[in-house]
Amino acid sequence: MRGRKEKERILKGPTEWRKQKQLKKLRIVMTAVGLMLLFSVAAGAFLAWYQIQSALDQNRQQAAQPPASSFSTEEETDDDSVNLALAGPGRPLPAGYRVQVETYQGVSVDRRILPALKKMMEDAAAAGCPLTLAEGYVDAERQDALFQAEVKRLLKTQKLSQVVAENRAQSTVGRGGQTDAQTGLSVAFAAADKNFGATPQYRWLTRNSVDYGFVQRYPAEKSAKTGMEGNAARFRYVGVENAVQMRELSMCMEEYVSYLGKRDG
Repeated sequence: MRGRKEKERILKGPTEWRKQKQLKKLRIVMTAVGLMLLFSVAAGAFLAWYQIQSALDQNRQQAAQPPASSFSTEEETDDDSVNLALAGPGRPLPAGYRVQVETYQGVSVDRRILPALKKMMEDAAAAGCPLTLAEGYVDAERQDALFQAEVKRLLKTQKLSQVVAENRAQSTVGRGGQTDAQTGLSVAFAAADKNFGATPQYRWLTRNSVDYGFVQRYPAEKSAKTGMEGNAARFRYVGVENAVQMRELSMCMEEYVSYLGKRDG
């Protein structure tokens, strides 16, 4: 074998032998260049895939977060002794409950809900569903006067007995100190056609109000629990966390407060 190689070297001559060595070197260089190109292509493909995955992950995270326009939970009051204060038929407000009254767009409300209320109304307007406030806080004396006026109207127009008229008025207007209007945490919205439940504003609120800590106070299907007839226009502030949970559990305030009491008891 050695003799053959030496014989080939002699036959080929120095010049041809150098050419053969250069050809081998060229093959090695080309192989190295090819490997480098292959590595570069693979690295580029991986980088592109990584960037695409990062963008998709970012989009998923943004989709899972509340919209930028929603109310920030950092601005809300987290005092559930206030947020979940109940008032209803046969259930007067807790003794010592105080409303911190402030006027907004001609309506009185508890100032603690103003940041959330303002933000919700601003975002509703930006979405093409401007909201108009019709009612907010009503003190117990004024509420009782409204109740008595409704009783008299029922007695006169429908010829009801005193007891029946009072029961009817209690489920629609409510006695002083026994309606959500006395909390200062709820508002009623107005509609030009008087049927707020048929408006785009109502549909916007049913989708988005929990993001600002508001829930519909008197859903029609919960009348047996609230003791009040359904009212599509009245929304109550309970805080974002409570509002979201109430929607997830399909509970009105009476059910939710009872649920928390049993859970934490």
